[in-house]
Amino acid sequence: MKQGKVQAESRDFIKQKESCIADIYPSLQRYSRFLAQNRWDGDDLAHEAIIRAYRSYSPEKINQALLKKIVYNCWIDTLRNRKREKLQEAPEREMKEFSPDGTEAITHLLNRLTLKQAVVFTLKEGFQYQTKEIADILRTTEFAVKSSLNRARKQLQHPVEDEAEDSFANEEEEKLFHLLQQSVAAEDPSILIKTIPFLRSLESHAQKPVLPVPSSSNTLCMAA
Repeated sequence: MKQGKVQAESRDFIKQKESCIADIYPSLQRYSRFLAQNRWDGDDLAHEAIIRAYRSYSPEKINQALLKKIVYNCWIDTLRNRKREKLQEAPEREMKEFSPDGTEAITHLLNRLTLKQAVVFTLKEGFQYQTKEIADILRTTEFAVKSSLNRARKQLQHPVEDEAEDSFANEEEEKLFHLLQQSVAAEDPSILIKTIPFLRSLESHAQKPVLPVPSSSNTLCMAA
């Protein structure tokens, strides 16, 4: 009788953990898409992380922080596999530390994209803003936002031999790097948005801070 009660309690606990994962999955998915920089690879990362978690950990140890760390490790594994497939001989930088503020992803964006493209891409893929909302924030047209997104995605698809580390082209790029890092770490797009009018590379677009009230879908859950 006692054994049956324990088994029932165990089943209830597992159901509760599954429900918890269902609750945090949207934020896990947003984080995965931001790292992968496209939704298809990002969704694969999120699914792989959940599978790895259940294979390696008991249900009571699975939480949001653990899943995000597994997602990050999955992403690093993916990058390393791609490099092996391309037979690149250059030594790879070790990336063992978990980076909840998305530093590597932000550095990659700024190395590959213009500052405007990096801002648009982060708002769309990182914080899930609609193109119409981004156009309102930048005081530009929705067509211009879509064009910028398309150019950014195409540029990110191109292979790159090597990327500079901790090196900025100018003071504004360094400023934007820290703004993106702070926004991602704080899960708060307003940190970036309210500063856009004061960035010279975007000053022809935004005339004053525009802070639309972010919905739950505009929250990038990055902090552990």
